[in-house]
Amino acid sequence: MTSQTEQISPENHKRKNAIIASRTMLLMQWPAYTVLGLLGILLPLFGAVDEKAYLGTVLLITALVQIMILLKYGINPGFFWRMLVMLITLIASGLILGNIFVDYFSTAQIIGGYLAGTGGYIVIEGRYSFSSRHIESVVYCGYFAGVMGLMLFTGWPEHSWWNPTIALSLYLLALGQSARVFILKEEKLAG
Repeated sequence: MTSQTEQISPENHKRKNAIIASRTMLLMQWPAYTVLGLLGILLPLFGAVDEKAYLGTVLLITALVQIMILLKYGINPGFFWRMLVMLITLIASGLILGNIFVDYFSTAQIIGGYLAGTGGYIVIEGRYSFSSRHIESVVYCGYFAGVMGLMLFTGWPEHSWWNPTIALSLYLLALGQSARVFILKEEKLAG
């Protein structure tokens, strides 16, 4: 009689590890992104906020979380996608905090490009890597980020309340909520 671990194919084992890595990533993102998103919405109500410092710091924190996940689960499927998103996050943070290319790109365009790019990644990973899992809320979050990113990048709509901080904060809140929904569904399936 063979054990259960011997019956699992290498491809299924890789997929299982990828799901564990994604679950860990979502467990880390849920509270962190929810708090950061709320801060981005609530802090301006209490006074002036340095938008570039806030956005750059949030992106830097996000990149550090992504680096920790890559170091722990880097051998799993999706490594190159996760590495690409981590690099995009680091570049966006560096562009904002370092005032690099300030003559060519506005903060709104940088955050818009970041949201559109990472939104595309989330949709691709959700649709193709975990198509049999209950990840539809994460995929919808990717579409949401993509749309908001394109809105920021193009400068539409032109309202004082619509700015990169609000867009990134709404994305973080949506990502935190979708991570929570995914984790709860995974726990129900496991239980």
